[in-house]
Amino acid sequence: MRKNMAEPNLEVFHGKTLGNRLATYFAATRPAFLTASILPVLVGIAWAWRAEHGLLSVALALLAVLGIVLIHAGANVINDYFDSRNGSDAQNTARVFPFTGGSRFIQNNVLSEAETGRYGASLLVAGAVVGLFLVSQGGWSLLSIGLIGGLIAIFYSAPPCLSCRGLGDLAIALDFGLLPVAGTVLLLQGDIPEQAWWLGGIVGCYVAAILWVNSIPDIEADRAAGKLTLPARVGAERAAWLLGAFFALGAVLILLSPLPRGAWLALLGLAPGAIAVRNAVQGSIAEAIPLTLMTHALVCVSLIVGMVWL
Repeated sequence: MRKNMAEPNLEVFHGKTLGNRLATYFAATRPAFLTASILPVLVGIAWAWRAEHGLLSVALALLAVLGIVLIHAGANVINDYFDSRNGSDAQNTARVFPFTGGSRFIQNNVLSEAETGRYGASLLVAGAVVGLFLVSQGGWSLLSIGLIGGLIAIFYSAPPCLSCRGLGDLAIALDFGLLPVAGTVLLLQGDIPEQAWWLGGIVGCYVAAILWVNSIPDIEADRAAGKLTLPARVGAERAAWLLGAFFALGAVLILLSPLPRGAWLALLGLAPGAIAVRNAVQGSIAEAIPLTLMTHALVCVSLIVGMVWL
């Protein structure tokens, strides 16, 4: 475990004041990683802005961001709850905090398991309420996308546990790539053009890479808990090499897509990705993880810039 990152503990999150409780609950959502869901929505907004020549509802766009943040935060907290119940987080001694091994709020006695479960469920319900309002504004065709996304967020960790069955990477590619991009475009534009699906697929490749590389340090703990993620099935060495497949597939989609040439700007984001793969193959996962996060962010920001200004 990295020693330069302090895990949450009762010395930091102590007291029962409203301010302290709010800070605790906020930190338990792992807010530093919410960009993984915010950026896909912003990519969808950027495409809709381009297609509608800048004429779109700012209020609906902001509500789309709020909805995905609530769903993502709820999924993070619920994941901590179920990983506590199955024991994978408790026995994870190879974790690279704060990237892997959960938030540690349960394991370090900051929040109880039951409180974490209730909090995660509350966030998911709040996200569903926002989603239903967006459906009322954007049409019932939006409901299917929201329903699929919500079910994936729940059953990623809850039984039958998609991540335990080697389906976690696909689930994340859908929930934080394809679906939020397509859903945002549908909400703001009224339909889903072919380009929106391509954008969602591209973003999905890079967000799945984040989950993939984060799962590598957790392999032994996941195996011991019966949580057979794809990296746990193929092993750390193969998983390190396969990280490059996510980046390569994303690049191929960029080049083959019918998107404007401005989307090619996203290829510049692959530079840290190449370094991440090298570090992963060399066993330096702690260095590969933030580089993978950077790759995802740079690709998404480049797509946004390419859609809006190029």
